[in-house]
Formats: sequence, C-alpha cells, structure tokens
Amino acid sequence: MKKIFLLFIATSFLNANSQTLEEKIAKKACSCLQKSKEINEEIYRNCLTNSMSEVVLNDKDAKVREGINTVEGIKSLLQKSDATIGKTCPDLVPKTAESKSDIYYSDSKNKEAQNSYQVAKGFMRNKNYKSSIENLQIALKQDPDFVLALDDIAVCYRQLEDYDNAIKYYKKSLDIYPEGEYALMNIGVAYTLKSDFKSAIEYYEKLIHYQPDNAEGYFGAGKSYFAINDDEKALTDIFIAHRIYTADKSDYTKDTEMLMGVIYQKMVKENKEAIFKKIAAENNITIE
Repeated sequence: MKKIFLLFIATSFLNANSQTLEEKIAKKACSCLQKSKEINEEIYRNCLTNSMSEVVLNDKDAKVREGINTVEGIKSLLQKSDATIGKTCPDLVPKTAESKSDIYYSDSKNKEAQNSYQVAKGFMRNKNYKSSIENLQIALKQDPDFVLALDDIAVCYRQLEDYDNAIKYYKKSLDIYPEGEYALMNIGVAYTLKSDFKSAIEYYEKLIHYQPDNAEGYFGAGKSYFAINDDEKALTDIFIAHRIYTADKSDYTKDTEMLMGVIYQKMVKENKEAIFKKIAAENNITIE
C-alpha cells in the first residue's frame, strides 16, 4: 500500500510539472481575464502578452528564453497560447481582431453616406482631392462613425500636403477603431512627413502592439528611430521587419537591406561594429 501511495504522489507531481509553456501562459492569462468585469480585445491582448512575458522570464530553462529570440518564436508561442486560452477559458475570449476589422472596414449602412463615399472615391481616382473631401464630408455628416470615409479624407489631406488635417482625421478614425492598421500606419507616415519622428514612433509602436506580425510597424519605427539617431533600436526593428518581409517573400526586403547597410556604415564609423553584429546575432541575421 505504501508503494502504491508513493507511486501516486510521484505521478501527481510529474503531472503537475509537465505543463507545456503555453498551458502555463493560458492558466495565468485566464486568471488575469477573470479579474476584468468587461473583456475587450485590448484587455485580452494585455493579459496574453503580460502572462507570456512573466512565464518566460521566470522559467529557469534558458532554452525557453532562446525560443522567443526570433519573430517566428514569438509568433508561434503567441498562437499556441492563444489557442490554449480558447480551450482553457473559452467564455473569457472576446471576438477576434479580424472580425472587428471586417466590421469597421465596411460600407456604411446609411445609403446616403455610402453614395457620397462612392462619388468621393471617383474623385480620388482622378486625383481631384478637394472635390473628394467635399463628398467625404457629406458622407460623414450622414454617418460620423464611417471609418473608411475618415481614413480616406485623411488620405486626401495628405495628398494635398495638409498633414495637420490628415492627422486630425486619422485620430478621429482611431477614436472609433483604435486597432485600425490603416490609420495607425498612415498617421505614422504623416508625422514622419512633418519630421515629428517621436510621434511617428508612438503610432508605429501601437501598430506593433496590435499586430506583432505586421512588418510595416517595425519598418516605420526603425526608420523613425534612425532619424533621431537611436541606431540600436532602429536596427532591432529593421531586422525584425526584414525577417517578416523575407518570410513573406516581399520585395520590401530590398528596402530593409539598404537601410541595414546604411546603419552598418554609420555604426562602423562610430566604432560600434561589435554592437551591430551582436544585435544581428540576437535576431538570427547573418552578416557576411
């Protein structure tokens, strides 16, 4: 009987400690979600990412930390943990960001607003941005929460080099749909055109937060960090963007390669070649 009892204890101990990394993250994330009265996409994402960081940092196995040193590693663990949360506490999982995207990036339910929007799109195609703005304003009077109209009116102002108004309307769009990738990416561009690189970084980093597998956020942030002479942060973001572009077989790899070369030459002149190679190695980038 004692042997059986000891065997039971040993088996229970092994089962308690045989949790996978994603199961540990899911357990902690579910506990985090239970503390919230109302769960939205941002609260869910924060519980997931904070739980992942805490579990990984507290794990004594160095291989666990090495496993998330790459974009692929981070994405893989996020996806596995997300799926495990769905099984562990399915009632605490909000609607996916993709379904929200479909909701907000859709036609207006107001027929008059939609008709004015279609007229505006015709003017945009002909590069008649002032007439497009007039019709988009009409659309927005009929439907003030029309995200596509807000984004497009910002585009028109940007084409007219009225960056302040472009930013104003991108912010209105983000007030309605904070995760909007289109507005986040392009408000970063607008701030860059104003040479306000710190503000550009703020919005590119929001894009990274909401879409960690979107290379545009890293690329935009990297260029902005480089513009304010923060070469190390610039390099890290550019390397991540390069890895994603490479995995997607995107032509933008040429742009990241060119910028990596520029940063390398600058850091060599500043006797920082060793730092460049260190950051490259951390991102699994081979320097020939």
